[in-house]
Amino acid sequence: MFAYLAIDTVPDYLDSIPLPAPGAGDVWRYKAIYRLHDEQVGQWSDTASISVMS
Repeated sequence: MFAYLAIDTVPDYLDSIPLPAPGAGDVWRYKAIYRLHDEQVGQWSDTASISVMS
């Protein structure tokens, strides 16, 4: 399941979601879609996954 994160118009977006508890890990998954004049254009990207540890 995905949740809305942000609309970003500048490079190098920093995700502000808190890290997992110390010693715990998680896998964060992201999808993106291009926007033009505040409308979605094209198809959703493939899912990108990243392992996160704190």
